[in-house]
Amino acid sequence: MSILYKTIRKAEPGVAGGGQYKYYAGIVREREASLRDIVKEISSRSTVTTADAFAVIENFLELVPKFLRNGRNVNLGQLGRFKVNLKSKGHESPKEVGNYSIIGSKVSFLPSLEMKDELMTIRYNKVAGQEQDFDEEAA
Repeated sequence: MSILYKTIRKAEPGVAGGGQYKYYAGIVREREASLRDIVKEISSRSTVTTADAFAVIENFLELVPKFLRNGRNVNLGQLGRFKVNLKSKGHESPKEVGNYSIIGSKVSFLPSLEMKDELMTIRYNKVAGQEQDFDEEAA
């Protein structure tokens, strides 16, 4: 399998009227893989029933946020690691830092080296017949 991409025209950011257009590669997004799709795949590749696979994933979906809420990183081995990062206001002295300093948080995912290596093998194919649309716009 490969990832299909298309040409996308974008204006210069921050320039009134758009400025000069440039062309970039952008992924053609296919239908999203849903939880049900993943569960069906798991079930078809193993002796686990669809109901059992759903039960395990539901537990997983409850446990990951629980560990993150408790300040723990969640290491999923060959998949990667989840962790919580804080966004905070800066202060002049350490004594000024308190709960009120925290503006928000976000969960980040860092893929494992194995996952990164696997993604390095992706092949890309350009969607055919798209250049004519942009050539006509430029003329």
